[in-house]
Amino acid sequence: MSRKIKVAADLGEICWAFEDASLESRYYLDLKTGEVIFVSDFMDTEEIEEIEEELSAGFERYIKIQKMPPREGYEDMKDFIETVQDENLKEKLYIAIDGRGAFRRFKNVLLSYPEERERWFKFKDARVRERVKEWLDAEGIEIIDTNEPDREKRNQK
Repeated sequence: MSRKIKVAADLGEICWAFEDASLESRYYLDLKTGEVIFVSDFMDTEEIEEIEEELSAGFERYIKIQKMPPREGYEDMKDFIETVQDENLKEKLYIAIDGRGAFRRFKNVLLSYPEERERWFKFKDARVRERVKEWLDAEGIEIIDTNEPDREKRNQK
């Protein structure tokens, strides 16, 4: 079994980058500092070239953060709907995810159900975290979450 690279980083920030569906943006994880580096097509061309030169010069130091396939987000919505107890809400959510604009309609329905909306965010975040951890594990990277103590403090309140 090969050893994993241990990186002190904000796992939540990596998850956020993983979830960003924008086609104009890319994210890299600096394996030395744990920093998540953002690169966008909307940046100045010189700035992009500078960042990407630095990234290519330190090939072993940086890893591109992959993006979550949209299909997985859709499957998460379907799986969440199956956990909903209120049959009326369940029906509204199934209608919402039918066709284009499913993500927006799904979120709009949940606006009227604050407790279920909060439960959805926790459900989705747990799924994303698990996918990110699986991806990192496959890459041989172990994250030492720099925000973990803060999360524990919040949960104790």
